[in-house]
Amino acid sequence: MERVSGGASNYEKNKRIASNTVFLFARMLLMMFIGLFTSRIILSTLGQEDYGTFNAVGGVVAFCAILTGSVSAAITRFLTFSLGEGDPEKTHRVFSASLIIQVFMCLIVGIIVETAGLWWLSGHMNIPAGRMGAAHWVLHCSLGTLFLSMLSTPYNSMILAHEKMSAYAYISILEALLKLAVAILLMKSSFDKLKTYSVLMLAVAAIVRVTYGLYCRRHFAESRGKLVIDKGIVKEMSGFVGWNFFSSGTGVLSGSGINLLANKYFGVLVNAARGVSGQVEGTLRPFGSNFLNALNPQLTKSYAEGNKLYTFDLVGKGVKIAFLLLFILGLPLVLECDYLLDLWLKEVPEYAPLFVRVAVCTILVDLGINSPRQLIISSGKIKWFCIMVGTLNILAFFVTWLAFSMGASPVASYLVLFCMQFTIDVMCLLMCKWQEGFPLGRFCKEVLLKLLVVVIVSAIPAYLVRNALPQGFMRLVLVTATSSLIIIPVSYAFVFTKGERDYVVEVFSKILKRDK
Repeated sequence: MERVSGGASNYEKNKRIASNTVFLFARMLLMMFIGLFTSRIILSTLGQEDYGTFNAVGGVVAFCAILTGSVSAAITRFLTFSLGEGDPEKTHRVFSASLIIQVFMCLIVGIIVETAGLWWLSGHMNIPAGRMGAAHWVLHCSLGTLFLSMLSTPYNSMILAHEKMSAYAYISILEALLKLAVAILLMKSSFDKLKTYSVLMLAVAAIVRVTYGLYCRRHFAESRGKLVIDKGIVKEMSGFVGWNFFSSGTGVLSGSGINLLANKYFGVLVNAARGVSGQVEGTLRPFGSNFLNALNPQLTKSYAEGNKLYTFDLVGKGVKIAFLLLFILGLPLVLECDYLLDLWLKEVPEYAPLFVRVAVCTILVDLGINSPRQLIISSGKIKWFCIMVGTLNILAFFVTWLAFSMGASPVASYLVLFCMQFTIDVMCLLMCKWQEGFPLGRFCKEVLLKLLVVVIVSAIPAYLVRNALPQGFMRLVLVTATSSLIIIPVSYAFVFTKGERDYVVEVFSKILKRDK
């Protein structure tokens, strides 16, 4: 995308994005190492059956966690938009409305989980013999964890809207360290491992909730004082939440819902493989999403200010950098997945390598078009986009169900989700053009086409290196080096504009200063 005008104000915004990116990447690297070590301990300590049970039963609650995602997107959007308008009083009313909506949502979640969720668990899930009691513990503790997560959302969104990424990073690191402590305590525990793990994860959620609340009340005046019920804001946010809930809710049928189908047709060992894939996804996704967390508040604020040229520039920057950050790690992971999983885990569940490979490709397609989605969210015109996403999610769920019933491999679910995600991204770009006048032709030429060139010129040599050498550490190093030595210089010289190269230099200069 072309560099926009805007003088010092846009330069300062870019500097803020760069600074926040540094904080989030420092957070991400530490959390990645902690997360990989923790998940290895958890899988080894629980065993494949209990680990699969935890992921399968947790999926019942995750079906309701769409409420958290729906409300979180609404809260972050409205808080950021009001800050962009420069209206502190409105920001306080938005925060108050968000707390009211969250409490109401908690009541809905409790009813759904303790009725439909309990019915599904008791009558339709494939739980190993003698583990139904422990599965009930997982269900109730997961519900408590979800409640606390939902009640943390307004405070979390307040931190993101104010772009206090250092605080967000520190609290996230605290959460990762607490989860590491859980893994260590689990190894020492003489009680039922699955029950103990569920209770300890609930305790972690409680500590994180209190920490978010204390920080926000100390630093942000909008989160203090009496709750103000503004019916207009509550109604507007509820409408936004409603449409977002429809798209997110149907998305759970493509994620957690399919996880339950996998349990029904293939048992908990496949759920264990899906759990491993989910851990890899949770580790890899932050390489792109951390940058987007730093960029999206500026995108929404610029839209609120009416600065569309800068907003469109941020969309292009977001797609390029998020995709490339993820691709640098994703390409070696796809090519060397079997070896990396063998290094990481003592026992690799069947199907895990295939699940991971397709999941990585799906993440690349998903995060690559996150910034255009954020443009639609910032505009508030989400109705038709949510209808489109919801319809495709429903279709993906039933296609997967049909495939499983006809004897298809568990991998079919990931292939369906990939095709669905690709279609959603194409429709998202078209809607940006129709609704906001987004320069789609220039975007395809200057962003998507250049990224495709980077993928081709880096993937082919890395694949040839992989096929020329026997599996082992040396091949992993050479494949990673080959791909990185092509991706980084080609992207810097061919993909990035001068303004984006200046941004990259800004980020690395801040990293070097922090190291000193």
